[in-house]
Amino acid sequence: MSTPSAKSTPLSRRAFTTAALGTTAAAGLTACGGSSSSSSGPVTLRMSWWGGDTRHQYTQQLIEKFNSTHSDIQIKGEFGEWSGYWDKLATTVAANDAPDIFQMDEKYLRSYGDRGALMDLSELEGLDTSGIDASSLETGRTPDGLLGLVIAIHPLGMVTNPTVLEAAGVAVPDDTTWTWEDYHRIGAQVTAASPAGTYGIANSGLEENQLQLWVKQNGASFYDEDGKVVLPEEHLVSWWEYGLGILPDNAAGPVSLAIESASASLEQTPLATNRVGFQTYWAGQVVAFTKASGAPLKLLRPPRQTTSGEWGLYYKPSMFWSASSRTENPEAVATVLDWFTNAEEVQDAMLVERGIPANPAVRERIAPLLDPAGQVAIGYTDAVADVIAATPPSAPAGASDIEAIVRRYGSDVLFGKQTPQAAARGLVDELTNSVESA
Repeated sequence: MSTPSAKSTPLSRRAFTTAALGTTAAAGLTACGGSSSSSSGPVTLRMSWWGGDTRHQYTQQLIEKFNSTHSDIQIKGEFGEWSGYWDKLATTVAANDAPDIFQMDEKYLRSYGDRGALMDLSELEGLDTSGIDASSLETGRTPDGLLGLVIAIHPLGMVTNPTVLEAAGVAVPDDTTWTWEDYHRIGAQVTAASPAGTYGIANSGLEENQLQLWVKQNGASFYDEDGKVVLPEEHLVSWWEYGLGILPDNAAGPVSLAIESASASLEQTPLATNRVGFQTYWAGQVVAFTKASGAPLKLLRPPRQTTSGEWGLYYKPSMFWSASSRTENPEAVATVLDWFTNAEEVQDAMLVERGIPANPAVRERIAPLLDPAGQVAIGYTDAVADVIAATPPSAPAGASDIEAIVRRYGSDVLFGKQTPQAAARGLVDELTNSVESA
């Protein structure tokens, strides 16, 4: 799960096309990979991930624990920040030197999978996935097999700051009935009764996660199961028209603040600095925002188009574990992935830092171990289970920088450089061309 400051680096197609992946992907299943084995010593597997200091520390501690209890397999950890992770992974994959196991994001799953770089994990013996919610497990499946083992999930939520609302004399809304019109109205009330620089709601029109929700509430999706772009332009238009409509009465902060926030560190965002009452984020992110803000944040269900409309909520995979199709030691990979999926010491160390566990039994078991913010995240995830719909198809190859594309066209619309209609046409055309040329 990336923070708001993370900048998604597009998958390097040049790295792939200059390597042998495009012509020898099938052969790569049995070719030499990034690990080594020896009849006289333990198998060594390389395992990589992205994240901050907390994730690095506990993951490294878990690796040391695994190594101390498995004399026949030793893990070598490799980690880095999100911003450089994907360039490094693309380079190592292209050079046939990929880690055996690596953390994977939904936006890149098919980009790597379509090029034969990922192993079908459903073929591994000894990997027990029976405890994972079936629909969540399927989020890692593509036409080429189970290429990603879901680590955790999270539904989209409306992170709400009751302290900001209380100071403005505005009650926390009923999230079972409110609509986007209500959201606009309440946001304007909060702004009007708050000190200068504090706003009711964050800008709509820039964030891809909110657009995904809006599109799904309207019964559509960005892509179909074959990876074709099917995003209807009219839903982009209506979303941007809504974003423009909340600006005149200051229900949301100025567009410049939203642009600045998009590239700011998490600690500097309006939500983290208690300058906004509402903003959509993935449920697991409430933990980091609560820590940064010092406020008892809540998670509400996002508004709907109408009081009886579709919720549009689904479990997004926060991240996956994937394995190189070129590993020399699939049996050892199965052992490692099984341990990182099912061992209680892993669950107790990770808690909700990588997202909400996809195993409902694990969520129930670790709930008492969590701080109040973690309990908010898990409580919300369980509370919306009855309205969760199927997860939309994964982003196809060529669509990995969709967040940046949405933000770029959204900025043009909100600053008045393009009409919603022109921007919608441009976004769909650019995304389609990028996917078709990948």
